[in-house]
Amino acid sequence: MARRSPAQRWADVSLRTKITGVTVFILSLGLIVAGVGTLSFLRPYLVQVVDSDLQSLSKDPTRALASGVNLRALTPYDVQGASSSYYVAMLDSTGKKRYDNATDWPTENVPRIPAGLTGAVVETRVGGSTFTITDAAGLEWRATALPINGAEPGQTGTLLIAASTAHTGQTTAQFILIFGGFGIAVILLGAALTRILVTTTFVPLAQVERTAMEISKGDFSKRIHVAHPHTEVGHLGESLNVMLDHIDVALAERAQTIDKMRRFVGDAGHELRTPLVSVRGYAELYRMGALQDEEQVGQAMGRIEKEAIRMTSLVEDLLSLARLDERRPLELKTLDLNALAADASFDALAQAPDRTISVVEDPSRPTVLGDEHKVRQLMTNLIGNALRYSPEGSPIEIAVASGPDSGHFEIIDHGEGVPEQLRTKIFDRFWRADTSRNRETGGSGLGLSIVQSIVDAHGGSVSVHETEGGGATFRVDLPVAPTTGSLERTADRSNERAADGSANPSGTGTEPAAGA
Repeated sequence: MARRSPAQRWADVSLRTKITGVTVFILSLGLIVAGVGTLSFLRPYLVQVVDSDLQSLSKDPTRALASGVNLRALTPYDVQGASSSYYVAMLDSTGKKRYDNATDWPTENVPRIPAGLTGAVVETRVGGSTFTITDAAGLEWRATALPINGAEPGQTGTLLIAASTAHTGQTTAQFILIFGGFGIAVILLGAALTRILVTTTFVPLAQVERTAMEISKGDFSKRIHVAHPHTEVGHLGESLNVMLDHIDVALAERAQTIDKMRRFVGDAGHELRTPLVSVRGYAELYRMGALQDEEQVGQAMGRIEKEAIRMTSLVEDLLSLARLDERRPLELKTLDLNALAADASFDALAQAPDRTISVVEDPSRPTVLGDEHKVRQLMTNLIGNALRYSPEGSPIEIAVASGPDSGHFEIIDHGEGVPEQLRTKIFDRFWRADTSRNRETGGSGLGLSIVQSIVDAHGGSVSVHETEGGGATFRVDLPVAPTTGSLERTADRSNERAADGSANPSGTGTEPAAGA
């Protein structure tokens, strides 16, 4: 097993522990810095207090000596009876100790007198300032020395006065102890308050975790309750709720798409199975010799050809829808609706010479922006639908008109029309009012679905209305052609819309109640 790095181990620590640990570390670091900084000023200050006292004694040592002292004639009693708060010693001219006030002191507590501390040295080198000496126990003493006369005439020497720094050390130790105690209390209190604060702050995160677990079990309706939306956790909860809403919508759309796909595959299979069964049946009849004469064989071959034509038409429509679903970029250009309507009427007359197919042109000659091949295809599909579901010999009109933001055309027939309750379903793939699936008089069931996909790709709309006097009127609105300068930008936006799937991705739409 590979050894884990400190960064990996730190990453596994919970956020509560991390925040608490960092808080404790910062408090500890701050208290240590404050303590060390204070201590670095405290000890020199205490030593300075001792030095100030000794410097005042160097000017007037009577306070440290026995009462009634005569500084002009210092006697051994004046030194030996000096205050025990100080170490006082009388040195001869060579720096040797004559007598001091440490008669009853332990030997290790008696300061060591520096060698050669004479009156000349005191005047030239020490000069009333303080210096450090130590005792046998290693304790530091602050000392001052001054020349002084003895009791005997002509006797001169050096008076040494020293003060122990033990009190300074005790004060420093007490400060460290008190500061350390308060510091530990502050650290523990800070850790406890941080832990409580983090725990209470993260309570909503526990709710987020519970909600996530319930959602993972399949309850997609669960949402996070955001009590405080202005906090970081509140922002997280709102963001997760928005994400869950999008996921919910995406799942619903996915389920709807799957249902449509299943229906599409089932219908396509059924549409292909019917002609295949007919072809197979006629082939078996021929193989078994049931078709005896040429007339029967010709009739069977004719039926096989018709079924093949039906399958070819169905496959071509499916391929057209697949290409439209791919959202390939459209070759957009300015189209004259009057010209397209005239061409469509000529094509329809060639298909149904017994019909009267008229074009009502718009004198303003409206132009739209579109892919010429696709627009011609949707006109052909709508006219084919009108031919199929209107009585033979009845007229069909193609009316062109213009609007402020769009140009439109209408395919008007005089058949049975489309009931209002079915007008929202006629553009579904393979949808038909005839549930018997008898396609002898119908198409593949995909013509209007192709129309819907083409119109959506162009950013237009298609609708069906009732023809005055009976029949169905299909109206297609397409965006008007922009000016020359903005044509390229408009084409880019249309292609982006197609690529993003803003057009109906499922291509929902086929034929009317009597649909193509």
